[in-house]
Amino acid sequence: MDFSKIPLFQGLVHKMGWLAQRQQVLARNIANANTPGFKPKDIEAPDFSALLERGGPGSRAGVGGTATRQPAAVPLMVTHPRHIPAGPGDEQTSAKEHNIDTKGAPKRISGNAVVLENELMKVGKTAMDYELSTNIYKRYVVMFRMALGRGGG
Repeated sequence: MDFSKIPLFQGLVHKMGWLAQRQQVLARNIANANTPGFKPKDIEAPDFSALLERGGPGSRAGVGGTATRQPAAVPLMVTHPRHIPAGPGDEQTSAKEHNIDTKGAPKRISGNAVVLENELMKVGKTAMDYELSTNIYKRYVVMFRMALGRGGG
């Protein structure tokens, strides 16, 4: 069974890719905690609920004029400029980094605005979100296997 055609799995894979990219950005912030003038960065969170709900090119009108939903097209994540897109028409979906608003951050002589406590809390939450996503993915795979009569383990 091809799980990539199921919107729930598409959304989970997309979210896990975003979480992995965010973890890299947060790790870079922590690594530069003592670099003079360094400003911490983060990436924008995509609207994952809209990703699952929006009708993609596969949406079509069903019987009686009602719309039947097809899986929304979710492009694969490209996290590095040298990565090769998975197929024709795949665009880079890597989230853009942006500077964090550091108005409330303590002032340092070096100009560094990284607050380690905040970054570590974000890293922990990102790790928990990633673990939750993988657990949901695993549970649904087990349910599909049970439904197909191939056992749940």
